[in-house]
Amino acid sequence: MSDGSLAQGSVYLYVPNKGAAIFFTAAFASSGLFHLWQCFYYQCFKTTALLPFCCALLTAGFATRAYGAVHYDDAQVYTASTLLIYLSPHLANFQILGRVFHFVPYFASMHPARMLLTFACLTAVTELLTAMGVSYLANRALPEKLSRMGDSMMKASLIVQILIVSLFFLMAGIFHYCCRASGIGSPKVMRPMAVLCTSMALVLGRTLYRVAEHFSTAPNPSALDPSSLSPVVLNEWYFYVFDAALMLIGLVLWNVWHPRRYLPQSQTRYLAQDGVTVLKGPGWKDSRSLAETFLDPFAAMTNRGGHKKPFWEHNGYALKRRR
Repeated sequence: MSDGSLAQGSVYLYVPNKGAAIFFTAAFASSGLFHLWQCFYYQCFKTTALLPFCCALLTAGFATRAYGAVHYDDAQVYTASTLLIYLSPHLANFQILGRVFHFVPYFASMHPARMLLTFACLTAVTELLTAMGVSYLANRALPEKLSRMGDSMMKASLIVQILIVSLFFLMAGIFHYCCRASGIGSPKVMRPMAVLCTSMALVLGRTLYRVAEHFSTAPNPSALDPSSLSPVVLNEWYFYVFDAALMLIGLVLWNVWHPRRYLPQSQTRYLAQDGVTVLKGPGWKDSRSLAETFLDPFAAMTNRGGHKKPFWEHNGYALKRRR
């Protein structure tokens, strides 16, 4: 790993470690292939298709970084690897949370498909800001004005990511509280939620690391005295511990505790209010337009969409509140 000294001509501010990049390339590739096999084995592409996709992006990113460890003065290689690695994997957790909402529909804070669409749009905004920010920051020949613009875009992207993660924990927290208050503690619900919260906590840790990295560094650090730069920027091990390792752990967690080990294959099957019986229902429906879904994801301003009379209210079971 880098000892914190600036490398002459390196766009990384140090000479990147080739061995570490190769290790994580192999690790993410292995996890991704296992996730792909699990998708076929459990027939759950609608639930976990984003997991092998995230692994594929990270594998490509670290493979490119391994190449960049030799050609560390190539800004284009640096930009490509950074963009692939920086793509946020939290959308996969929202996809799985939506599957849990299908299984326990009466405590879902919003329509699962509507939730995925909403947060997919927010994620697209963060990725666009990240892509533009990295491209401006990687090119040290650009004017200072553009470098500062790229720095601002990166910071805005991180703020939006923290907002997205916070919304996830808010929805997951409300869901968990409602389940506990009603005496629903089935492992089919609680174990996927525990892994979800752990995985998203790892994403939050990674995001906070990047906040420390970008908010403590000037837009063009190569022009500064190395002693004035943050150790987070000058030492590569921070990146591998607080970014690469956290993402690998989060993806491996889903390899071990795969959601299909607990949730049924069909989205029309749901847990009755007694917390034990699994019933077959009509599934979620939403008659609202795409524009209405995007502008009003929680259906707070209209009564036209979704289930006017929730199907689970006519199944013969009732929620029990703990005293």
